[in-house]
Amino acid sequence: MGIMTPLGQFTYACAALLLLTKANGVATADTISYDVKVEKESSCITDINKARQVVGFADLVQATDGTEGKRLPDGVTGKPEAQFTGSAWEPVCKVLLPKSGGGPAARTSITEFQSGTYAFKSLESDSPECSTIVEEWKGSYKNFNGLPPPYSKDTELYKDQNNVSFVAMYNPSSGATADCRVVTCTKKTQTGTRALARAAPRNGDLKVETGYALICMTVPDVLPKDKSTAPFTEDQWSQIVTAFEGSASTVLPSLLALAAAALCATTSLL
Repeated sequence: MGIMTPLGQFTYACAALLLLTKANGVATADTISYDVKVEKESSCITDINKARQVVGFADLVQATDGTEGKRLPDGVTGKPEAQFTGSAWEPVCKVLLPKSGGGPAARTSITEFQSGTYAFKSLESDSPECSTIVEEWKGSYKNFNGLPPPYSKDTELYKDQNNVSFVAMYNPSSGATADCRVVTCTKKTQTGTRALARAAPRNGDLKVETGYALICMTVPDVLPKDKSTAPFTEDQWSQIVTAFEGSASTVLPSLLALAAAALCATTSLL
């Protein structure tokens, strides 16, 4: 039997190590899974309805469990990346988890699961500051120049999710419902090179990324993709304008008061 050369010894050692690795069930690839929690029902709906009452619109009613077509999809637990890809929640989690490659929230990111008009706000935690969020959405009023047009993906106005959220918050439909809940997306990455069968994962092996959002799904959809209708009638938009800017009936008394004061001043000089 000949003497094994150094190269042969190295090759033999590598082969033995490979066999040992397989025998011990060592994984070398990362394993990624997703959890999505949908909770805290009726989140911020009280603040939203206060804003609607100022305009003169009826309160949105929280869509109850089992109401078909009016509720956000159920969450998921431990969904492998391959199964999560292409799911209803994938585009939402991409927005909430920037490292996943998502950009700013867009209407198409949160409307893949049901037909509705959505108000959306990314959060720092699972506890939304409702009054601040509603004020931010109300602030989008300044972006509207006259009666809002029907939805189109090419309309710059609706490329800003806050503008869409404004429309959703003031959904004028009779009997409109809302499903307002906090969504938590969690991405778990289990790093490779650990024993799958014979060793428990170490703390350092698991990377967890989490993102949060408040999502309010309002139904019926007042920004349908078929561009069939504008979200508000002239009268409905007039109500909103009056609430934000005041009306002639509130401005006129002030003008009359100024005119009267000027007249009195003129008379006193005569």
